[in-house]
Amino acid sequence: MLSIALILSGCHSDDIVVRTRQVHTARETVEEVANAYWEALMRRFPTMATAVGDYRYNDRLEDYSESARRRWRETLETLLERAQQAALGDRDEIDRRLLVYTLRRTLERMDVPDHLTPLNQMEAVHTALPLVLVSQPFRNEDGFRAYVARLRAFPRQVDQVIARMRQGMEAGYVSPRIIIEETIPQIRVHLVERVEDSVFYEPTAALDRLSESRRLTVRYSIERAIEEAVLPAYAELLQFVEQEYLSACRDTVGLWDTPAGDEHYAILARYHTTTDLTPEEIHQIGLDEVTRIRAEMDALRAEVGFAGALDDFIAAMRTDPRFRAASREEIIESYDAILQRAFAELPRLFGNIPKADCVMKEIESFRAASAPVAYYGPSSEDGSRPGYFYINTYAPRERLTYTRESLTYHEAVPGHHLQLALDQENSNLLKFRRYAGYTAYVEGWALYAESLGAELGGYQDPWARFGRLTFDAWRACRLVVDTGIHYFRWPRQQAVRYMVQNAALAPIDIENEIDRYVAWPGQALAYKIGEQVFQRIRRDAEARLCASFDIRAFHDRLLEGGAMPLSLLEERMSTLPP
Repeated sequence: MLSIALILSGCHSDDIVVRTRQVHTARETVEEVANAYWEALMRRFPTMATAVGDYRYNDRLEDYSESARRRWRETLETLLERAQQAALGDRDEIDRRLLVYTLRRTLERMDVPDHLTPLNQMEAVHTALPLVLVSQPFRNEDGFRAYVARLRAFPRQVDQVIARMRQGMEAGYVSPRIIIEETIPQIRVHLVERVEDSVFYEPTAALDRLSESRRLTVRYSIERAIEEAVLPAYAELLQFVEQEYLSACRDTVGLWDTPAGDEHYAILARYHTTTDLTPEEIHQIGLDEVTRIRAEMDALRAEVGFAGALDDFIAAMRTDPRFRAASREEIIESYDAILQRAFAELPRLFGNIPKADCVMKEIESFRAASAPVAYYGPSSEDGSRPGYFYINTYAPRERLTYTRESLTYHEAVPGHHLQLALDQENSNLLKFRRYAGYTAYVEGWALYAESLGAELGGYQDPWARFGRLTFDAWRACRLVVDTGIHYFRWPRQQAVRYMVQNAALAPIDIENEIDRYVAWPGQALAYKIGEQVFQRIRRDAEARLCASFDIRAFHDRLLEGGAMPLSLLEERMSTLPP
């Protein structure tokens, strides 16, 4: 999973609309419009700008007000009109098609009013602020000043989020109770008694970069910002959630139980899969895939000599102590060994290798209990920060060992890190394409990357191969349970039972995964839908080229265009010369 915590609504865009509505000549090019879109995007998402290495807005947080949201829609509409009328200039038509598609799909996505339910355990205001510490630069006093300004801006952001949630309560658009119950501990953990115990105090460890005469002043400003702004804002948010919002939450978990929920879910399905597949079609694809994968699991069950039925085999694999982690340290060492081996073997399958490094990082303790088993955080464009392969070491003895290879191939290499770092480093792509977030492409590639493990010398024992099938089943189950929850009106426990029956994941991961689908309707649909397209493109290339098929050249061509909608990817690969 790629972290999308930075891509939230809200902006500092008071002057964006004015700038984008000025009179433009007929000679305006697609590149100029694309650059205007990128500039507007960076201003709207200042923490995203910091994460990608654009440090102009390091002192700002996202604006979650309704007026800012309205201005952003107007900006997108203006940019869409400009993109449709712009001349190509030196760019290919694909740049215009992608820019128009991006603007249109973002506008359609805004028709889903989930900005009224902005709080969840996966990504929200209460976790976004501490995650700023991953990318905020502290190279000089200006860096610390910018950080203090962000801390000081947090109360305003919390007030805006609360206003949104109250608006949602009035409109009958509220969160599932279980999601808010999981969010409350994540808020409470930041209400420390001593400023020095706050995660926001950690940057003071870098004060030795300043002159001795300035350290005391800067330390004091950080302490006061935490005491006067951050802690009261978290307390206000907690009080609102516990005393006002929680009682208004719904017991159901599906989007169907919100105003126009079925319509909104169909929009999200199109948005995340970049297809026109309906929820009914996606559900059936998932059922068919689960049937296929279970047959492969059953063949492996027979191979290892397990005498019971497949369901018994899945249950045994899930509970066998041989396949449980020994400790936090053992988890880290094991994943790092797989990561280093995978890096060394990449030249087997790829000619282009990214310059950016990818390193292990533990998921922070303040959110680990309800976080996924792992995810990827992209590197910075300026090379100051590597890509992070985040691993969850919370409750280590509940973590399974046989899925580690698949997980590493997916989140690190040859999955998210390889694809995203190559995009960042590809100067032939316009900026908006270098950071394109088409979920079906990005997650489809990462799931396809899991299948490359054997070609990288991995999956050498049946248990690792079972882990690969487990992950494949997991993604197929997602199609079933995500549509089940949000469209077919499944209760949460039915989704949990289906996952337990068909995917040999640890119980702790199954519970967290189901609640992730509740919090992010439609996002989980992208993985398997995208992977099927990547697999089909490879089969078609192998059939067309036969003995002349070169896996390294194929992968380099596949990735060199950056992320894009699946239909455009298939079109592009079908027209490339052999």
